[in-house]
Amino acid sequence: MNKRQRDWLGIGQQSDYVRKSIHASNIRASVYISIIVIALETWMLLSFARMLIESAAAGTPRDLVWTISHGAWYVVLLGVAIALLVHAIRYLRGKTYNMRTGSVLLTLFIVVALSFGIHFGNNSYVKGEQILAFVTMTLFVFGLIIWRPLPAFVASTLTFGGFYLYINHNLPATYGTQVNLLTLWVATFVVMVASYTRQVSEASKDENIEQANERLRRIASFDELTGIPNAHTFNNAVSVLFEGIEEFDIAYSILYMDIENFKSYNDKHGFVAGDNLLIDIAEGLQEIFAAELVARYSDDHFVALCESSVVEERVEAANQLVHQLRGDVRLHLKTGVFQPEMKEGMDVSHALDKARIACNEIKRHPGVHMNMYGQELDQQFHRRQHIINNVATAVTEGWIQVYYQPVVRCIDGSATLCGYEALARWDDPEYGFMPPFAFIETLEEFREIDKLDRCIIEQVCRDLRAELDAGRQPVPVSLNFSRLDFELYNVAEFLQEMSQKYTVPSELLDIEITESALTVHVNELRRNMEILHKGHYSLWLDDFGSGYSSLNVLKDFQFNVLKIDMAFLRGFEDNMKSRPILRSIVALAKELDMITLCEGVETREQFDFLTSIGCDRAQGYLFGRPSPTKEVPSL
Repeated sequence: MNKRQRDWLGIGQQSDYVRKSIHASNIRASVYISIIVIALETWMLLSFARMLIESAAAGTPRDLVWTISHGAWYVVLLGVAIALLVHAIRYLRGKTYNMRTGSVLLTLFIVVALSFGIHFGNNSYVKGEQILAFVTMTLFVFGLIIWRPLPAFVASTLTFGGFYLYINHNLPATYGTQVNLLTLWVATFVVMVASYTRQVSEASKDENIEQANERLRRIASFDELTGIPNAHTFNNAVSVLFEGIEEFDIAYSILYMDIENFKSYNDKHGFVAGDNLLIDIAEGLQEIFAAELVARYSDDHFVALCESSVVEERVEAANQLVHQLRGDVRLHLKTGVFQPEMKEGMDVSHALDKARIACNEIKRHPGVHMNMYGQELDQQFHRRQHIINNVATAVTEGWIQVYYQPVVRCIDGSATLCGYEALARWDDPEYGFMPPFAFIETLEEFREIDKLDRCIIEQVCRDLRAELDAGRQPVPVSLNFSRLDFELYNVAEFLQEMSQKYTVPSELLDIEITESALTVHVNELRRNMEILHKGHYSLWLDDFGSGYSSLNVLKDFQFNVLKIDMAFLRGFEDNMKSRPILRSIVALAKELDMITLCEGVETREQFDFLTSIGCDRAQGYLFGRPSPTKEVPSL
């Protein structure tokens, strides 16, 4: 027998939800049945008592045995109905959840009610009257109570069959009576099956909806992958704690944990293995922070709240956990810690940002696993917030300025001017003069770098236009572009727009693209480069040698100028390996018909060497520092 057949017969395994739904439906039905039965039996007892009194007054008192046996039926059915009603009301009001007691009382009521109906139905039948007592009780029991099909068939067959045998024994039933009873049984059974099917169908639908809602509630509160609390739950829980934090004489700290190099684990073992590792780490962190709160914040980032006195102990345990689970991939857990002031109304997201900043500060420091958010980081945090909140204002108010650093020729050793690089500087009313490292990384992190770069492009075009209007012949200016520029706006279109607006020839604008920009969205970047080439812009490969794909970049992309990273000149005097490497790079560029430019030149010895190996151009402090005016370089 398959599942569909078992379910139809009502002998299949039902869920707790469906069983409870059927029980609750029967309990609700029993309220109405009990009230009707109580009213009827009370009226019947009163009528029975009046009949006894009238009989006694007429001198024909009823037999005591008959009186007791006849009245007992009313009393027993009334008592069972009252007991069932009391329990049903308590159950529906949530005063009791005992399903067993309800089932026992309901079964007792069914037995008594059907017996009552059979007994008084037979009495009426023998007298030639209607069997309304039997019909009424079967209607209550089989019509309003939900039965499983198989038990329904058995119970209804025994009831109707038993009743037929009982009345037929006392007074042989006519053919019409037999047909009527058979029809009533069939109709009753069909109603029972239909009621059961409808109730199970509705309960199953409600269960599916409830399960979906429960899943949504769980997703809203718990991380779907790991099963531990998510960021939303963590924020809410910590917010509640902070509301009354002043009442506690305990210092708490917020921890932001980042599994460094997790991408390598996914690359080597696959995303399924990576997910399993996250699950194992989450389970381990729950054990470590068993008395506190831990949550998965996003991706491979976890957050926790614990007493400040046990922070180092918890961080060390978490480090050991990752070390044990990482396998053959070098994973490191970096943890930023922020201890907020014990005051009410602390912004949890604000506190988490500070813990995250502390974590990010040690990402590039091998061997350092934990970093506390202190005064220096706090100053950086407020400066970062100021930068993000005010970048648009800085553009409109002129706080962003272009500084020019000269680029010179190396060929004849004279260091004659051949161009400038445009560099951004921020002169802030509150923080003063800010160098690039103070704001560029922040703007890139929050994807606001395009505001700065577009401002620089327009200023450069405006300055070039001023030179042309003054009758001078300006040299080209190179502009820096990062990967985000090509994602956030149409670089080629904006350059053309500015060139046309200020009537600046494209030959005066050189485009520096960092090597790291060539690793993502390659097709889109190549399309932009083709447009720029057609627009007669000179394309430079910036920071060559600082990444790991330099040779592939030379093979796959077309650049006019190769800008050699200043790292090759660090320790130039002491590290003899720098010279043959630079010589090889320059020779390779010539083979590829590219102009070479080496940045970071600070000494005459470096410049002379570059000249000797045929490097075309140079840039560095030896020729001039970045300046708001275009200074003429001199050795």
